[in-house]
Amino acid sequence: MSGDANDGSAPWPQQLLDSEWLLAGAAILYFMVSYVLWGVIDIFTVPAG
Repeated sequence: MSGDANDGSAPWPQQLLDSEWLLAGAAILYFMVSYVLWGVIDIFTVPAG
């Protein structure tokens, strides 16, 4: 076995997807950022007056 780069460990994206707490945190962060961004866009689209 010469030059085999696979040492048996999963790649980091697979390790990230295998952790349900990291996925839950990423989902919460995604929804928080998207709702804040949606709110900011909505505020700037309100006509002045």
